[in-house]
Amino acid sequence: MKIILDWQKRAIIIFAAVVLIFSVILTVFAIREAEREKLLKQREINQEQQRIALSINDQVMENIRETEERVFRFLNLSQGQQDGSQLVDVASRIIESEALVAEIFYVGRSGRVNFPLFKPLFNLNGESEYLNKGPVKIEENQVFKSAETAEFKNRNYSLAINNYRQLMSSTSDRTSRALLMNRIARCYMISGNPDRAIQTYRRIISDYQEELSRDGIPFALIALYQAGMMYSNMDKELDGIETYLELYTNLLEPRWSISQTQFHFYLKKVKDELVSVKQRINAENIDKNITDRWTELEQLEREKLERMDTIKTIAQKILPFIVTKETDSEDLFGTFAHLTEKTGNKILLISYTYPDSNSIFGFSIDNQYLEKEILPSILEKISLRRGFFIQVADEDNNVVTGREISQKGASHPHLSYSRDFENNFPPWKIKIFQAFPSEAERQFSLRRNIYVLSVVVVIVALLFGGVLVIRSTAKELRLAKLKSEFVSTVSHEFRTPLTSIRYLAELLQRGRVKEESKKQQYYESITHESERLSRLIENILDFSKIEAGMKEYEFAEIDVAELCRDVVSRFQEQVAPQEFTIESEISDELPQTFADREALSRALFNLLDNAVKYSGESRKAKFRAWSNQNVIFFEVEDNGIGISKDDQVKVFEKFYRSGDIHNSSIKGSGIGLTIVSHIAKAHGGKVLLKSELGKGTMVTIQLPIDQKV
Repeated sequence: MKIILDWQKRAIIIFAAVVLIFSVILTVFAIREAEREKLLKQREINQEQQRIALSINDQVMENIRETEERVFRFLNLSQGQQDGSQLVDVASRIIESEALVAEIFYVGRSGRVNFPLFKPLFNLNGESEYLNKGPVKIEENQVFKSAETAEFKNRNYSLAINNYRQLMSSTSDRTSRALLMNRIARCYMISGNPDRAIQTYRRIISDYQEELSRDGIPFALIALYQAGMMYSNMDKELDGIETYLELYTNLLEPRWSISQTQFHFYLKKVKDELVSVKQRINAENIDKNITDRWTELEQLEREKLERMDTIKTIAQKILPFIVTKETDSEDLFGTFAHLTEKTGNKILLISYTYPDSNSIFGFSIDNQYLEKEILPSILEKISLRRGFFIQVADEDNNVVTGREISQKGASHPHLSYSRDFENNFPPWKIKIFQAFPSEAERQFSLRRNIYVLSVVVVIVALLFGGVLVIRSTAKELRLAKLKSEFVSTVSHEFRTPLTSIRYLAELLQRGRVKEESKKQQYYESITHESERLSRLIENILDFSKIEAGMKEYEFAEIDVAELCRDVVSRFQEQVAPQEFTIESEISDELPQTFADREALSRALFNLLDNAVKYSGESRKAKFRAWSNQNVIFFEVEDNGIGISKDDQVKVFEKFYRSGDIHNSSIKGSGIGLTIVSHIAKAHGGKVLLKSELGKGTMVTIQLPIDQKV
C-alpha cells in the first residue's frame, strides 16, 4: 500500500508542478502586457494634465494682460496729465472698472512715488513731511525765557500765563502762537484749572491743525491727546472717550503727516487709554453709537495698516528695484513687466510700465479677486478624468484655490502632476492630484488580481485535488485492508465454532462418549456453538443489508423488561463455561414500547459480547436497564482494557478496531458497534460511549418510549 501511495504522490506532484509552471509563465506575460498598457494610458493622462495646467496658466495670464491693456488705454487718454489733478481721476476710473487692480502707484519726473487713491498713514521716509525746527525767535525772546522761568522754576503759573499771552499779542507767526497756546494750556492744567486748559487745547485743535512742534509733531495732535487725558482725570470718562475717538479718527484719516514712529506711538497710546477708560466705567453707560464707532475705527485701522504694508513694500522695496533696473523704458512702452514680492504672509503681485521715459505707472494685483473669482471660474470649466482634482498652492504649499487635502485616512491623494505659473508670476503651483486609482491603474490592478487569483485557484485546486486523491486512495486501501482483515477474522470466528461442533459431533458419532452426562454436556456445547455461529451469520447478513441500504425492521409492541432478562439469561449461559458473570439491574417499571425485538436483542448481545471480549482480567460485566418519562436506557459496563480517546470517535465506523485491540490476540469483526449504532438510530435513539484506557468502558443505548417507526 505504501508503494502505491508514494507512486500516486509523485505523479500528482509532477502533474501539479507542470500545470503550475505553465500557469505562472502565462500570468507573468499577461501582467507584463497589462503593465505596458497601463504605462501607455498613464502617458496619455500625463499629456492631458500638461495641457490642462498650461491652459490654466494661459487663462490667468490672459486675464492679467487684458487688465493691463485696459489700464494702458486709460493712461493714453490722460497722457501728459499724470502729474496734475487728473491723476486721481484716472486712478479712480481704473479702480472702478478693473476688479483685478488693488493699489495704483505713479512715479513722475520728480522721482517721488505717488499713491493717487491712498494717503499714507505716516511719512514713508521715516520723518515728518513738513519738518519744522520750531519757533526759534520766540524761544530766544527775553519775555519767553522769563515765562519759562516762572513756569518751571518758580511755579508761578499766573505770571507765566501773562508772559505767554503778552508774546502772543506781539507775534503773528502761527507756529509761535501754537507753541505759546500749548504752554498756556499746560500752565492751566498744572495750576488746577482744567476747564481753561481744555478750552485752550480745543482752540489749538480748531485753529492750528498744520503747525508742528520742534519734534515735528502737530500741536493739534498733542492738544487732542492732552484734552483726553484731562477729561479722564476729571472723571469725565465719556468726554474722554469722545476725545480719544476723535484723535483715533484723525490718525487714520490721516489728518497730519507724521513719522512712522510717531504714528504708532500715538496709536498705541490712544488705544490703551480707550481700553483703560472703558474698564473704569460700566460698559452699559457707553452709548451704542460710541461703541459702533469704536468698532468701525478698529476695522478701518486693520484695513489701512494692511494697505500701508503694501504701500511700504512698493515704496521701499519694489520701486527702488524698478528704478535701478537697467531697462530701456522704450522697450516696455505699451507693455507691462511683472514683479513678485513676499511681505509677511502676503504675496505682492506688481505689474508696471513706462508711460514715457520719465515716469513709471504700476499697480498691485488684487490677490483676493484672483484667488476667489478668476481662478475658481477657470477651474469650474476644466473637465478632468474621474478621480482627479486641481489645486493651486503657494510656495509653502498653502492652498490658494481648490480642494483641501485631508491628512486623515488611509486613502491620501497623491500628486500626479505639478507646474509653476509662467515666469513664476504669480509664484504659485498648479497641482493635479489623484484622489483614488485612475482607470488605467484600476484596470491593471483588476487584471493583475485576476491573473494572480487564477494561479492561486489553480494551486489550491491542485493541492485540494491531490489531497483528495491521496486521502481517497489511502481510505480505499485502508478499507481494503480492513475488509481483508474482516474476512480473515470472520473466517476464524466461523472456524472456531465449526471446529468445536465437528469435533464433538465426531466423538458422539463414533460412540466414544459412553456417559450420558457427558453426552448431554456435548449436546449443549454443540447447541451454544451453533447459536454463536448463527448470531455471527446474522450480524454479517444485517451488516450487508445495512451497507446496501436494504435493512428493514419489524416494529411491534414488546415487553422491554422481559426482553432484557431473556438476553441476559441466554448470554449468561453462553459465557458460563468461561466463568464470566453478568450482573444485571433491570427495572421492574420498564414500559412496553414499539421496537424490532430481534434487532434490539442483537444490539444488546453485541454490547455484552464486546464487554466479555475486552474485559481483560476482569471476569464480570454489568447490565442495567431503566427508564424515565421519555427514554429507555440500556447500559453495559465492563472493567476491561478500555478505549483511547482518539479511537472513541472511530469505533462506530465499519471494520474499525482500536489500535491496541488490533495488535492484541482479541478477535473481532469490527462491525458489532456499527450494527448497534444503526439499530439505535432506526429506533429513533442514539448510542453513547464513555471509556478510559485501562479502566473500562460503558456503552449506553437510549431509545425513545412509544416511538413508532
